[in-house]
Amino acid sequence: MTPLDSSLPPIWANLGLLIGFLFSLLILSFVIRDSWLVRAAQYLLVGVTLAYTVVLVWSNVLWPRLFLPLLTAPITLLDSRGQPTEQLWTGWLPLVAGLLLWAAGIDQLRQRSTDGGQIGLRHLAAFPLALLVGVGLGAGVAGAIQGTLLPQFWRAGEMGQSPTGAPSLFLTGLLTLLLTGGALLHLYSGQATGNVRRFPAPLQAVLNGWAWLGQRGLWLAAGVIFARLFASRITLLIARLDTLFFSQQADNLWRWFLALVGGS
Repeated sequence: MTPLDSSLPPIWANLGLLIGFLFSLLILSFVIRDSWLVRAAQYLLVGVTLAYTVVLVWSNVLWPRLFLPLLTAPITLLDSRGQPTEQLWTGWLPLVAGLLLWAAGIDQLRQRSTDGGQIGLRHLAAFPLALLVGVGLGAGVAGAIQGTLLPQFWRAGEMGQSPTGAPSLFLTGLLTLLLTGGALLHLYSGQATGNVRRFPAPLQAVLNGWAWLGQRGLWLAAGVIFARLFASRITLLIARLDTLFFSQQADNLWRWFLALVGGS
């Protein structure tokens, strides 16, 4: 049994397997050439994914954590001491921010369709949008520093502390520090070298060489990530083909198909 197997009734499971097989062929035909069938399959896939995401967000987040608490106690904004309650911060303010974003999106669509309209709603939605982007970037930067950069530098430093340790550990730590520091230096300086021109000439050559090494490290990391993504997609394709041609459900489907076209 594979993760793609279903517990639906046989007729619905066979129909779903057949539809999945057809859409797999349509999307895979993009390798030959682009066509309206490929785009239709992609649009349908994106639409179904978005619809499924909306259902999950509504059933797991919006209704139990936002609308249900607000309907249970709709006007609990301040406590007996006049202080804001938890429901104000976790209920009403997120609801107002979400409504502002929805209103700004509708106003933007209306302006595109009528070549006019007001832009006040978009200005009102700037605060929740800035808050959303700021929190996301802050969490991402803090996670990268605490979960990747600091542990990486700390581990590399620990590897090089013991003079009696294995030479491979020292080289690994040194290479980690060189590549990480070079990548950060390359991202800081970029293509322009004006950021390092304020240093003495011998130090400029060292920094430029270090940034060059960091740039190659970034290329290597991007290649490794792409290779892992490609390998994961190939694994999914193999699992898909295994389900389509070698599972018991697929065997019954092919027998039904052969019987339909007059085969044995």
